[in-house]
Amino acid sequence: MINMARILAVIDIGSNTIRLTIYNHKADSILKEIENIKVSARLQNYLNSEQILTSEGLNILLDTLSVFKEVVALHRVTSIKVVATAAIRRAQNQSEIKQLIHKKMGFSVEVLPGESEAYYGFLGVIHATYLKDGITIDIGGGSTEITLFSNRKMVHTHSFPFGVISLKQQFIKDKIPTSEELSQLSSFLQTTFQQIDWLKNCRLPVIGIGGSARNIAKIDQAIKNYPIDSIHQYEINQQDILTVQEKLSLLTYEEIQRVEGLSKERSDIIIPAIEVFLALYQIVNAPFFQISRTGIRDGVLYQQLINEGSIDSSQQPLQRSLYQMATEYDLDVEKRTQAAKTAEKIFNAIRNEEMVELNEDNLKDLRNASSIYKLGEFFERDSATAHTFYLLSIRNIDGLSHRDRIKLALLASYHSKKSFKENINPFRDWFTNEDKQKIKILGAILKFSFILSSTKRDIIQDVRFIHGEDNINMELFCDQSWKVEQQAAGKQVKHLEQALGKSISLHFKWQA
Repeated sequence: MINMARILAVIDIGSNTIRLTIYNHKADSILKEIENIKVSARLQNYLNSEQILTSEGLNILLDTLSVFKEVVALHRVTSIKVVATAAIRRAQNQSEIKQLIHKKMGFSVEVLPGESEAYYGFLGVIHATYLKDGITIDIGGGSTEITLFSNRKMVHTHSFPFGVISLKQQFIKDKIPTSEELSQLSSFLQTTFQQIDWLKNCRLPVIGIGGSARNIAKIDQAIKNYPIDSIHQYEINQQDILTVQEKLSLLTYEEIQRVEGLSKERSDIIIPAIEVFLALYQIVNAPFFQISRTGIRDGVLYQQLINEGSIDSSQQPLQRSLYQMATEYDLDVEKRTQAAKTAEKIFNAIRNEEMVELNEDNLKDLRNASSIYKLGEFFERDSATAHTFYLLSIRNIDGLSHRDRIKLALLASYHSKKSFKENINPFRDWFTNEDKQKIKILGAILKFSFILSSTKRDIIQDVRFIHGEDNINMELFCDQSWKVEQQAAGKQVKHLEQALGKSISLHFKWQA
């Protein structure tokens, strides 16, 4: 295991964009993106009729890499990986391009075969999504890579020799397609995807990688006035995509350039990209379309770290994210581990008495929230609740849908009935009344457990509830004196009473 902190970089020479991503890799699999720079180079447009990258295209590539080299030096990058995809893969002067880049920049370029490009895209996605099965699609400028994964393992892969730029070149003459051009494009895509047997009616979620998918998501969020400014693991359905398509179809090119959520450099290629996503969605008969902020660059880096043995590839995305946050915000892990044990004892006691219907998923939510409870204390103790909810609600958290991210934020920030009501208000339609009540109960359990664990002495060995005539007796069995914990618990038990809707009498006892 490599424990030394390092600055790592990946340069992706794509057919549409050239991008530099820089990461800080610390011990224990902690990987944080610290820089992400892109240039819309459109190298695909500089391949002539003989598939030779022209001198103009080569100059754009070298100028971009020259800037990236300066940025890499400023960040004191210790390791850099440079990969190229469809445009360079297709270029007949590929060898000369690689030699020139190495001579002028000192970079060794690996030109990825289509299947490798697809695999790295999948690897980037699988380290970030909660999905166990799905279809990934990465639309570049000159190629489209699709994979099918099952139980988080890649099963099938295919690289198509077309991307948004080449499709536009082939089917669309002007900046905005005519209805006839769109019909021809749609027919081509349907016919092409139909030829891949493992895609047809597999009914798996589709995960979109890359800028086109992200832009569609951002437009959809703008239309809906979505309450979270985040597209990672955002989910839309076919009607959402059709709504975006319809919105753009009614606009002039100048109006499209001003659409909220759409990058201006994608104004002329977003419509063919939508056609690709729709065609695949329909062939697959997908339940939903998920957007991933991770992709090929992340996959290239993950593979490097896996080969080195410096990252645990078996660790689930959510657990990695939680651990990274606990480390980043300098949380007292020992205290949270003790509080989690106490919370689980209270949870099981409530479940055993059938006071509330609780299940294993609720217990998982409780455990996850306990590991980062009140992380906002890192900034200010008195405002920890507000800081915690805000940070978790806006942060990209791998392994969670947006709804589950908000649920985690509500639990980890739980302080009172009042603060819960304020925090959930923008998301009130995301949860049923039963969901809200369950979150309040779990939040109250968590808050009370942290009160009992405030001294870090881990004295609570068992918890039992006994129904009395007018109230509930909560028996807490301890292996050490409990005076401090008893006083603190007496002041805070009201939150548990409010959540359960019952009066609670606390009884601290010696563990037999």
